Amino acid sequence: MSIRKLKDSLTNLEKATIKLEDAIKIPKDRELVVEGTIQRFEVGIELMWKTLKRALEYEGIHPKTPRESLKESFRIGWLHDEDIWLNMLDQRNTTSHVYLHEELAENNYDDIKKVTPILRAVLNLLINRYSEEAA
Repeated sequence: MSIRKLKDSLTNLEKATIKLEDAIKIPKDRELVVEGTIQRFEVGIELMWKTLKRALEYEGIHPKTPRESLKESFRIGWLHDEDIWLNMLDQRNTTSHVYLHEELAENNYDDIKKVTPILRAVLNLLINRYSEEAA
């Protein structure tokens, strides 16, 4: 894994995280706001596990699946509270594969607001870890 690919992943993840942070600031008074926020969360989680996978590969660890990427990230101390992260991954799979019922959408939206700061914290950890690496 090259540092350039890893930094590209970090840049894309940061853009997605900013969009998610912007989305949760909008009042959820319309269905489209909730659905759009959920879509941004799905993108953010997808980019997060892929970025973690690239970072792990850069470190010489080669996970094969999203769940394995999270497990290895816990093992080396990049992630904390395994239940929250595995729930985020499951939630991402649920929201992207099941037509959104209103109640499911509302529950997911509320959960997304709670976990967005956690996504930001891990992104910041990775940016700080690899910001000094040469391109």
